[in-house]
Amino acid sequence: MKDNNASSTAFTVAQGLLFAAKTSQYGTLVTDNVISVSTQILQGSEQGRHRLKQLSSWWFCKLAKLRERLLLPGISLHYVLRKRHIEHITLDALSDGITQVVVLGAGFDSLCWRLQHDYPNANFIEIDHPATQEQKVKALEQGTNQNQNMHFLAVDFGRQQLKTALTEFEAFDPKRPTLFICEGVLMYLNKKDVNAIFDSIRALTGAGTQFVFSTLEPKESPRNTVPKMLYRHLEKLGEPILWDIDSHTMQSYLKTHLCQLHSIAGGQELVAQQIQGKLQQKMYQGEYFVHCTFE
Repeated sequence: MKDNNASSTAFTVAQGLLFAAKTSQYGTLVTDNVISVSTQILQGSEQGRHRLKQLSSWWFCKLAKLRERLLLPGISLHYVLRKRHIEHITLDALSDGITQVVVLGAGFDSLCWRLQHDYPNANFIEIDHPATQEQKVKALEQGTNQNQNMHFLAVDFGRQQLKTALTEFEAFDPKRPTLFICEGVLMYLNKKDVNAIFDSIRALTGAGTQFVFSTLEPKESPRNTVPKMLYRHLEKLGEPILWDIDSHTMQSYLKTHLCQLHSIAGGQELVAQQIQGKLQQKMYQGEYFVHCTFE
């Protein structure tokens, strides 16, 4: 991602959610609230409005379906399933005593913005690259009012340490039981920076902190069907894949950070959790989600 430009991935995921809502047989999995907030965020920028205009084109949708089927089958549905999976974990955590949710690399995600009103006693913090966050906040200011428990912090993880950034942020409360979320981010960081994220979280809120994040199976793994051309495309966008790890070794990796593994959910698990009956389309494999607690 270029320093002055919002993340291309953020636009793609937001558009993908709306695309699935409009064209997929599983479109009802995308709630009206998610559609509303995602649309509002995209309407706030020229590129976002262009993406919305594309969705109103019959030809674009038809070609997008074909491109998805050929390059990354089921990716738009995957966006939907992974968002719902994280929301489910978050709601469970809030019900079980978590009172602070911190999202790392939030992109154009709508979760905290939607939950701030339903959980007024919880503290919500979104952290993201300045260019991406600026466009999002500007768009959200045009709609529903921001509660006092909703906060935004601009951080470039490639240049700043999470621990330092949050320690200096007045809205962050290290004494609150906290859930950290890092969706679709860690694969774009090198291993050193990923380890630094774990170390920072432990230093910030300590034992009992929950962490849900996603990463990728290694490129050569049979559980990764992402085509090599997509890796090259991401490199051209300035968002190359830098870190992956075999899901079979995840538990051992977490032990090095003194974390207890709760669950791992790849594409098949996400489908089994949320779709009744046999899946009626192909789904790519590769990204998976980990839920753990710091001991």
